[in-house]
Amino acid sequence: MELVWAWNHPERSEGHAHIWFCVYTVIGISGFLANLLVLIVFKHLKLSSTDRNKVTTTLIIHQSIIDLISSIVFLPFYTIPEGWLILDDWAGSIFCKCRSIFWILAGSSTGNIVLIAIERYFAIVHPIKHYVHFRKGTVLKILPHVYIYGIVSCVHLAFIADLNEFYYCEYYWNKIQIQKLGGIHALLFMYILPTVIIVFAYGKIVYKLYVKRLRGPRCFNNRRDENQRNIIVTFIIVSIAYMVCWTPDMILYFVYNLTGGEKPPNMSSGNLHRSTVLLSVSNVVVNPFIYALKYKLFRKGLIKIFRKQDG
Repeated sequence: MELVWAWNHPERSEGHAHIWFCVYTVIGISGFLANLLVLIVFKHLKLSSTDRNKVTTTLIIHQSIIDLISSIVFLPFYTIPEGWLILDDWAGSIFCKCRSIFWILAGSSTGNIVLIAIERYFAIVHPIKHYVHFRKGTVLKILPHVYIYGIVSCVHLAFIADLNEFYYCEYYWNKIQIQKLGGIHALLFMYILPTVIIVFAYGKIVYKLYVKRLRGPRCFNNRRDENQRNIIVTFIIVSIAYMVCWTPDMILYFVYNLTGGEKPPNMSSGNLHRSTVLLSVSNVVVNPFIYALKYKLFRKGLIKIFRKQDG
């Protein structure tokens, strides 16, 4: 079967398509390169078997792996539709359904951010339980559940995605009641539940560290606690970046489903929808920059690589 591409299709002759193609491509490639750099940096760091932050480092590496794969998946599934979506109903339908892979990975990335918050919560607030339950081997067994979380959050998109008459990917629900439930489900798992857990965990952590500092020098180990504080500040910023990047898209998708598909202007194929998707995808790019600016262990590895190159 010969596939026909929608380069000059009369219904797709909008002037911004090529611009969005370029922007999406830059974001996808940037996400790939930035997260690849994170993996290279941590590969060069030699962490001892007794390193107190080794579990956290494992979760950071896993976060970068998910975000790197997300960037790779994003490139074909979100650059092509903006200018060259295929004019074949069968192939186009399969294409639209496969785009759910990106959102499943996005849900998995969210789950991993939540797991980091939980791990840090136990490390600071309940250190004995952390020592017992958060050994590296145990955490490696937990990691598959992150992908289960992503599947539960977004797999429904594979069943409802299809081409519309203008050859855009769009979501089709059989009943409006199910669509409303779908909107609530997505908002709950991709935004509300993660946000509540993250705010609770870091709120308790900040309070614990504040009380510890008030108790005086006997309860405060300068080097160890400064390292802990550096990790906490880093991941509070990571969590804030997640909320900033995902809030517009989650609100828009929720409104779309709650109103039964009565879309706001430009929801389906225009600049509003593309902008919220762009902001969501930007989340896979910003974390490496946050590590470079705030995370001392990452900066240490980065400096080590540059010195090795100079040598």
